[in-house]
Amino acid sequence: MASSTLIFSLIALILIITTTIPLSLSSPEQGFAARLIHRDSPESPLYNPAATRAHLAQSASRRTIARQNYFNRVMSSGNKWGSSLISATLGQGHGDFIMQYKIGTPRVDTFGIFDTGSSLIWMQCEPCQKCYMQTIPIYDPAKSESYQKVKCGSVECSTTAYTSCTEDGECKYRIEYQDGSLTDGDIATDTLMLEDDGLSGNVNLSNMVIGCGHYNLDPVEDYSPGVVGLSREPSSLVGQIGFRHVSYCIPSEDKGNGSSVKIGLPAVITEENTQTPMLSGKGGLYYLSLEGISVDGARLNIPRSVFDMTPEGDGGVIMDSGTSFTLIAPEGFGAVKQAVLDALSEFKPVEDSDKLYPFCYDDGRFKLETTPEIMFHFTRLDFPLAAGNTWIRNSQGHFCMAIRESVGNFNIFGLYQHRNANVGFDFNNNIVSLKYTDCQ
Repeated sequence: MASSTLIFSLIALILIITTTIPLSLSSPEQGFAARLIHRDSPESPLYNPAATRAHLAQSASRRTIARQNYFNRVMSSGNKWGSSLISATLGQGHGDFIMQYKIGTPRVDTFGIFDTGSSLIWMQCEPCQKCYMQTIPIYDPAKSESYQKVKCGSVECSTTAYTSCTEDGECKYRIEYQDGSLTDGDIATDTLMLEDDGLSGNVNLSNMVIGCGHYNLDPVEDYSPGVVGLSREPSSLVGQIGFRHVSYCIPSEDKGNGSSVKIGLPAVITEENTQTPMLSGKGGLYYLSLEGISVDGARLNIPRSVFDMTPEGDGGVIMDSGTSFTLIAPEGFGAVKQAVLDALSEFKPVEDSDKLYPFCYDDGRFKLETTPEIMFHFTRLDFPLAAGNTWIRNSQGHFCMAIRESVGNFNIFGLYQHRNANVGFDFNNNIVSLKYTDCQ
């Protein structure tokens, strides 16, 4: 099917367009915050009490693999994001965090994967032509007084990705994912309510454009009802709300399983020396300007072209809440891998028994505090990766590098690598801020 939990990114109208989706917002004028829950937390509807920490790490890595396969197909196919195939980035590489909300009148509880790479809010809906199993009842729009199908020719239909029109004028959508999962149904509007996180009270969003899926496939049986898309496309949650500042801060497992995305005045945009430009790119994704990488203070010999977008808009560095672990294009990854191996030459690397990570160490002398520092040199911002965000234990208890080689000529700055850091998006000035802090 698309965090950490951001990773996590996120609620603002950032496209300069002349057509917008009508929206009625009942919330504090200064902004609000919506709660995020880690999918593996006991508070999560997806919680599996039998899963071990190693199993959870394996699942996160597999989600990263699914995610990179999606991006590789997008970058290599010349897809312009308008067709249904390989559209939103969920692709069964579900993200790490979920957003709980209520929908309809009267309200019904539901949730979706928090996904900055997806352009639509969608969920499974009755009547089901075909639906997969989920952990809560499937939404029945016939019971909602505020639900209304969207007609072709409307602003709502014309500004929503992956749509088509029927002969009788109804607006439909179809999103297919590379692994065989898909969602197909009606474009409609309904009322959503984001629940109070302790900062701002409940937030009612009227006339929100949604996808109501009546034919859905989920071959990996992840049981999520759908997705909360937060890309920069006009049909996402970001595109439908007009606040210009957004932030999130995702804690590591030892610091908690919950967080929030803050919108408007509550959003935290940190000081100028923690900021880097936010670039425009394909599909409303969040692109960063990465100039190079260092290991233990030595700048690696990686051509700038490894990190830059091509004139056609391919490649580049994407910040994506649905990708758990950072992915580096082959030429750059090879340099990073060799530099880390050289810095740890006193230890003998071993193959990852889970076949998910590039290499591991099984040595009692291996300590996180003595591992080499990896520094990402973004434009105007040097961001060191914390050791706890660079290494992860596999099912055998070995320490493995939690950075993978990309299958294509693109890079993704994953959620695991910026845990315990405040991520702020300033859409007025097109900047991203990154600063380590206490995410509690």
